[in-house]
Amino acid sequence: MGAMKNLRVVVFGAGSIGCYLGGYLQSAGAHVTFIGRERVKWDLDMKGMRLTHYKRRPIHIERNGVDYRLGYDVLADADVILVCVKSQDSAKAGSTIAQYARPDALIVSFQNGVSNAETLQQHSGRQTLAGIVPFNVTLSGRGEFHCGTEGDLIIQQDSDPRLATLAKGFRKSGIGAKLTPDIADYQWGKLLINLNNALSALSGGTLRAGLSQKSYRQVLAAMMEEGLTICKGAGINPKSFGKASVEKTLKILRMPNIVFKPVMNSILKIDENARSSMLDDLEAGRGSEVDFLQGEIVKLANATGQFAPINMMIMEQVHKAFAVHQSPNMTGDEMLNLFDSV
Repeated sequence: MGAMKNLRVVVFGAGSIGCYLGGYLQSAGAHVTFIGRERVKWDLDMKGMRLTHYKRRPIHIERNGVDYRLGYDVLADADVILVCVKSQDSAKAGSTIAQYARPDALIVSFQNGVSNAETLQQHSGRQTLAGIVPFNVTLSGRGEFHCGTEGDLIIQQDSDPRLATLAKGFRKSGIGAKLTPDIADYQWGKLLINLNNALSALSGGTLRAGLSQKSYRQVLAAMMEEGLTICKGAGINPKSFGKASVEKTLKILRMPNIVFKPVMNSILKIDENARSSMLDDLEAGRGSEVDFLQGEIVKLANATGQFAPINMMIMEQVHKAFAVHQSPNMTGDEMLNLFDSV
């Protein structure tokens, strides 16, 4: 408990994922401070923080127990900084950390995509490790954050003792945490799964509602398979971070509904309320991470003399949706019909 209690953690970009991770760490005894938006601070000041999980018991932190800030001065006290901002804000976050944080602060990037840790280290001048959050967290009410899928955190391995303490804190709280030297391969594996975020934004519905449509799954499988092919063509071997490899996931997605639905209940573990963060961003009028998901596939294809027409097409559709701040509420069949233009 001593090492955990003495570890001063600051969550930079405390939205749904940041509040969930920080709240669990605080429940394990860590000293946690959150930095984020005024809207979130208002809700937490009024309601406190409630963390729910589709399988575990809820965690509640009273409103006077949540240290949520709008400014950055608290970064000067941080031993570990968990960065949970959107990928498009990584450079700005790194520059802010460079201005306020101690030179020896350890940064862990818990963000989507494959390049954020590098961007943060470049702009902050601080040691930065990559991390992967495999589960989904959405805002379910004022100050309430719900995890609707399963999985353990994966963090880049390092000899820094603060990392060992951090991982121990997550495990104590109930969140699994694995340390690995092969973080890049896991990041690409996560990115291929996260390609679904764009389809969820285009559908305007829950993850489960989308995946229940065979045509929706066909589009997702085609997009993931294209991404996997491009990765392997570039010498990248994406690793699975869950029960199913990317190849096995493709087979599952292509199953007929009568077979897929029982598999979704037993393997994928997605509850009725789980949504993608990209859909949340679209409805909240924020920017899109699609350039750091589908966009990374397109960029890799261009750099290695390959082609990614499916990922390019979906990326363009997402850009159109974010331009008008509204989901087109497309069905799986309507998404599949887009292939006529590829």
